[in-house]
Amino acid sequence: MTAPASPSLGALPGIAPGTLLATIAVTTESGTLALADEATAVALHPLAAGPGDVRAARIALSPGASVSTDAPTSVQAEAVVTALLGTREGTVAEVTVTLTNAPSADVPTADAEVLGTVELSILTNLPAPHPLAAPGSREWARLLQERLVADQEFTELIETYDGTIGLRIGGREVHIRCYRGRVLEVSPRSIRGADFVIDISGAEFISLMTAEANMFMESAMLRRLSSSGSGYEYLRMTTALIRVIDLCRSLAADAGWGHSGASDVPGAAVTEGASA
Repeated sequence: MTAPASPSLGALPGIAPGTLLATIAVTTESGTLALADEATAVALHPLAAGPGDVRAARIALSPGASVSTDAPTSVQAEAVVTALLGTREGTVAEVTVTLTNAPSADVPTADAEVLGTVELSILTNLPAPHPLAAPGSREWARLLQERLVADQEFTELIETYDGTIGLRIGGREVHIRCYRGRVLEVSPRSIRGADFVIDISGAEFISLMTAEANMFMESAMLRRLSSSGSGYEYLRMTTALIRVIDLCRSLAADAGWGHSGASDVPGAAVTEGASA
């Protein structure tokens, strides 16, 4: 059912957010769940993991997409690591498998229709990850706070703001509590909640971190991310949000998995020990 096997772990470079595990064709005749099962196998093989190592799985089809149960369906599956989290059991890799119509001579990969995604949490034998490999985690939030506090541009952008900016990255929420030019706290939850929350999937966050430039506004306009809460405060703090993404990009670059040019963000403090 599946095209040639994806590469073994030994053939891959160091695993980090943004690592492409495999891009192969998968085929099924049994509908959405069977296609998701094939996609899961694409992600498990390079990580030397088995079905029993999957800790969570979420399937999402694009609006209007469907998978036939009467005829073979062939798609391209691209598996990308979006985060590495240290747990008591070991290192959990979060992986997004994007399913697209198989590219052709007339339709290149970049323009192929996205049918859906399979988001996986997989227990691995990988070594303990650096905190910057888990965007949205408590320790990642602490490192982001250090950078926000030291950034003069962000300080000026929140000079009149008394409130909380919310991010949700790969399902993990981060609240940036601000008061008139000061960052009071960056934590998973603030006492009063966030004025608004920007929801960014793990895969979209990787795209934002690895792009040549900050593409936050483009992602928002293309509805690749969503928002909830106060629309007024969201619009009011848009420029500050763009700066937050700048500083997230600098963290990712310093960790070795973001776009290298993002480490040159003016005013960004260097985080000690940030290399992966």
